[in-house]
Amino acid sequence: MDNRPIKKLDALVCDLDGTLLHSQKEAIAVEGRTRASFISQDAALILSDISQIFPIVIATGRNAASVYKLVRKLPNVKFCGFVLENGFVAKNKIDDESTLKLVDDWDKIASLFPEWERLPFYENCVGFVFNFDKSDIDRDAIDLKLKDAKSILEQNGYNYPVYKERRKIFIYPDHVDKMKGLALLGINPYIVMGDGTNDIQIMQQSTFAITLNSGASELKEIVSKKDGFCSMQEEHNAACEMLEFAYNKIKSLLEIQKL
Repeated sequence: MDNRPIKKLDALVCDLDGTLLHSQKEAIAVEGRTRASFISQDAALILSDISQIFPIVIATGRNAASVYKLVRKLPNVKFCGFVLENGFVAKNKIDDESTLKLVDDWDKIASLFPEWERLPFYENCVGFVFNFDKSDIDRDAIDLKLKDAKSILEQNGYNYPVYKERRKIFIYPDHVDKMKGLALLGINPYIVMGDGTNDIQIMQQSTFAITLNSGASELKEIVSKKDGFCSMQEEHNAACEMLEFAYNKIKSLLEIQKL
């Protein structure tokens, strides 16, 4: 019997918001709860070209229902996997049924916050959005809600981590780590494109790391150590520049493998 470990599949792993998707209007709109995010036609074309020669995996904090809205807008891009909800949901196909149930009482946990609006379609975490008056939407208000959430959970015997994202707060079964989802899919993050602190673990494990100037400082440090690439462009121009860098690295890899 061959007991050698199965080699993981090398892939380009891409974050969505702030990396491929941006608020600046472009050709391809992905509708959200209150607003749309966009990806440019040029970025979509490069993604399609890459997907013809190399596996692409999406790794995001979004849920499957949200990512499906993007996938259906990119029919020429072949994705080989999806890491969702910051690593707690992993799917080979976006419409696959989830079989992993990490927490049985999300409804009970959500009931502890009756005045907060719960976000739908999350499978292994629970999320809320705050509809403050425009004058109240600031860092202090969100931080106060974050402290409230941690306190309420502790008072009820729960030790789940709480994370904030703009006007949203998420409660997860464990610390976020997109590598958990990649491990479930058997994916090696050969190239990682990301912009936030939730991309740190997968960038640390990558061969090549890519970010943009608006990305988290921790990611820029990783990019520098790995001799990766940091785009000085903004939004969609940065997305295209990062994808072009990835495409060229992949083509170089494939040429070496032919030798």
